[in-house]
Amino acid sequence: MTFTKSIKNASLLLALCGLLLQGCATVGPGAGDSHYAVAAGAELASRYAPVIVPGESTRPYNRIGRAAARLDEDGEEEIYIATDPAVFYFREQAFTTARGNSYHNLIYRFHFPRVPQLHLTAGRNGGLFVVITLDDEQRPVLITTVHTCGCYLAFVPSSYLPDSAYPEAWPAETQTVFGETLPVRLDYPARFDPAWRPLISLRSETHRVMDVRLGRLAQISAPLIPVELRPVTDLERLPLNGGQTSFFHHSGWLKGYVKDSFKPWELLLMSWWVLDLNVGRDKQLGDPALTGTVFYTSLKPWAREESNMGFFAEFLDYWGWRL
Repeated sequence: MTFTKSIKNASLLLALCGLLLQGCATVGPGAGDSHYAVAAGAELASRYAPVIVPGESTRPYNRIGRAAARLDEDGEEEIYIATDPAVFYFREQAFTTARGNSYHNLIYRFHFPRVPQLHLTAGRNGGLFVVITLDDEQRPVLITTVHTCGCYLAFVPSSYLPDSAYPEAWPAETQTVFGETLPVRLDYPARFDPAWRPLISLRSETHRVMDVRLGRLAQISAPLIPVELRPVTDLERLPLNGGQTSFFHHSGWLKGYVKDSFKPWELLLMSWWVLDLNVGRDKQLGDPALTGTVFYTSLKPWAREESNMGFFAEFLDYWGWRL
């Protein structure tokens, strides 16, 4: 190997390694960044919906949108995220833990047009899940956030969750999640008031969760962008050329994955050690027998079933929660 070729290879390696660091290099929300919020209503879905605050919210790739379909110049189907209106795709999930306790999940799914290049997660149509877990008194006890590919999982418990339910060695002050510093607990008032909403701040470009706190809609002075709540089943009925199509593949080796969500850098840098050629692609959430894919949240190949968020009680057990 020549010296010149060695230098070129080293430069390429450094450039690729730099991608791994890009997620922490982008900015978070400023004072004037828009807040995405669902108007308060009688339904659980609207009363508890999180407020999302993206960094650099005016940039098109940081805007929450709706899933849409069209035909490209060659007449081929193309799935994309239209940035008006903003939509949370929503479903509920009841579950009972091995300890006999019953809970109710409010699951919000939303998507962005893309993550720009020069980021590890660069690609189109990526999104986030925010899961609000309620106890039998309809109080939020746990907030779970994760990208719709299953990466960057984070938990923030509330003051309504007893200490006995926390994982062992839970930190006392702050927690570090893939380079981001998040609170270890959200302190709600002793008597629950639904006017308090989780405010979730995201980094520009990568949409990484960088802060979770509580706030009241009435006290937010920044611009508010209204968010529509739609059932997650709407993702199976995207209008296209007088008919309908799905946001997800329904057959083949991509069954259960979001269409047009190819992540080239994750394929190149991670697939060989994760043992998954589809690592980084965004997925459907649910029973793998129905969706066709496992929504794993651990990169350990042997922990895919245990860390599957589709089965929430077992998923919590895997990550050490004792609800």
